[in-house]
Amino acid sequence: MIHHQCGNSRANYHRNAFFYTDTTWDFHLHKNLEVIYVLEGCVKCTVNNVLYHLTAGQFGLCLPYDIHRYEPEENTRYWVLVFSEDYVRFFVKQTAGKVAQSFPFHCCPAVENYVKEQLIFNDAPTILTLKSCLYAICQEFLKMIELEKRDLKETLIISQVIDYIEANLSGKISLADLAANLGYDYNYMSRYFRRIFRMTFTEFVNIYRLEAAIRLLEDTDKNITSIAYESGFQSVRSFNTFFKERAGCTPSQYRNTSRK
Repeated sequence: MIHHQCGNSRANYHRNAFFYTDTTWDFHLHKNLEVIYVLEGCVKCTVNNVLYHLTAGQFGLCLPYDIHRYEPEENTRYWVLVFSEDYVRFFVKQTAGKVAQSFPFHCCPAVENYVKEQLIFNDAPTILTLKSCLYAICQEFLKMIELEKRDLKETLIISQVIDYIEANLSGKISLADLAANLGYDYNYMSRYFRRIFRMTFTEFVNIYRLEAAIRLLEDTDKNITSIAYESGFQSVRSFNTFFKERAGCTPSQYRNTSRK
């Protein structure tokens, strides 16, 4: 199963960075770029259906809409930064419409030490520091990783699907309406969805709605009913049921826990 992390597809200098140990991230994709750095151990990274072993001292860089999964081995510690294209617009133009032919790479010692000091272990880097570190990583990536043309049709469809869902999130969304709106045959879209995302269109939309609801639970004081309907669920009951199935707790319990 693959899901789209809508929270990691935002612009306006969006970023988030975390250290992880035993956390596995299942297959997902997003519009923003992502850097991973292994401090200790090894992370099994599956990127665009290819398995790589990222070991201590190695970086990896996911381009927009790369489908990826991280599974750390025992005694592993790694760092992940997701960031919007605003920070590295020139690099994004250079790599637009392309896909990397490999994933792990090393930065030269000077760049690695600079990035560790100024970004990885710096809790409050300035925007200029962020840009300098990210461009340094991107430059090392371009030195070591070959790129080739991406299947633009596939990337375009993913982008169109996400844009359509975002624009119609609070209303009823059907695969038939999506296919008609984008000018594709219904059966083609149905097969495409199962092949790329490994789930039904309804499941994908509900996961997208769940992430939207989680952001509202964390960032606002709106009541549960308002959040359910604003996120596009047709009833509070269906919202509560799906939320508990996916998050393991009720929306109210999640809000109380997230604010402690």
